[in-house]
Amino acid sequence: MDALPLPLNDRTARPSQQRVAPLATLPLFWTLKKKRVVVAGGSDAAAWKAELLAACGAEVHLHAPRTELSNVFLDLLRRGAAHEDGRLVHHDEIWHSGAFSGATLAIADCDDDAEAEAFFNAARVAGVTVNVIDKPAFCQFQFGSIVNRSPVVVSISTDGAAPILAQAIRRRIEALLPPAIKDWATIAQAIRERVNARLKPGAARRTFWERFVDRAFLETPEEGVETRLMEELGCLSATRSAIGRVTIVGAGPGDAELLTLKAVRALQAADVIVFDEPISNDVLELSRREARRQFVGRPDSRVSDGRGDIHNAMVELVLAGKRVVRLKSGDPTASIGMREEIRLLEIEGISVEIVPGVKAERRRSRTEVPDEIGGLANVGIAAGLADAAATQVAHIANH
Repeated sequence: MDALPLPLNDRTARPSQQRVAPLATLPLFWTLKKKRVVVAGGSDAAAWKAELLAACGAEVHLHAPRTELSNVFLDLLRRGAAHEDGRLVHHDEIWHSGAFSGATLAIADCDDDAEAEAFFNAARVAGVTVNVIDKPAFCQFQFGSIVNRSPVVVSISTDGAAPILAQAIRRRIEALLPPAIKDWATIAQAIRERVNARLKPGAARRTFWERFVDRAFLETPEEGVETRLMEELGCLSATRSAIGRVTIVGAGPGDAELLTLKAVRALQAADVIVFDEPISNDVLELSRREARRQFVGRPDSRVSDGRGDIHNAMVELVLAGKRVVRLKSGDPTASIGMREEIRLLEIEGISVEIVPGVKAERRRSRTEVPDEIGGLANVGIAAGLADAAATQVAHIANH
């Protein structure tokens, strides 16, 4: 069996060397704790950047005559930094070349391009990364819209094309992230080393963190939660590693927005994604970056020349403890070929879960879903598209 890496920059995935679609900018998270940063200008915009940098623990040196400081800036100087290590140091003068000595970053709000160019060039000569507010030609980096649940921090960038779009995305994410996620992230920081020491990389460690994440989105951490987590950790570390599992996921007609939540969760939990036909890149993008993608068709074809290669690949992966997603376009419950794949896996003692997908045509709904697919009692059909599944299961069972 040949497994080839897959591209992310074509809408339909085919064997290729590319794994990452083109990026307008590289998202980075920069630690500024106790680092020197220069901010030039006394405007509200410069004050916001200074406040943000000080909130990261930076030592922010502000260069502007006091008479030019806005009321927002004066209020910031009175309040001080939010971070315990952050500092705001005001220099009652305009910036000069000596201000960049020992600095990590330099930010300025300049009235015109001539001043912006002078600031940019001086920072560059000093070897300091620079940003001039609202002047992209004089910026080596950009600030994105921020969702702050520190230590969880989300930043959104549109590469300067549509700041209002970034703000709208930020609002959506703000609504999705519960305030308690901050506390859960702090707990994760506190227990991470203990978890890594007791659970080796693999299924058990992944199971622990998946349960942790499920809790983080449903509960507020209570007193004693770390103790309970350690007890669960002990149970997992004492359990022998089990074999992996197979989840057959319907990719639908190619529109990622038509995937069920169950399908998305399966993709994000998968170690390996196996497929033998073109799959929408929008669908594959929903999988986690670490997941390996295996195209099991012929390298010179867009379809498989048989099911033996698929079966052998999945059995080998499952016995190695991998979580395998078998990705199938459309609705897998409508495929007679999938029935045979499932039967072969059951012969190997491997149970299978099916996550139905959307078909192009619409069918009349039914109220119940059979427990079996053509006599395959070990197959579980995930809830979510029960009506469609019922119709398709009946179709399969009658063949």
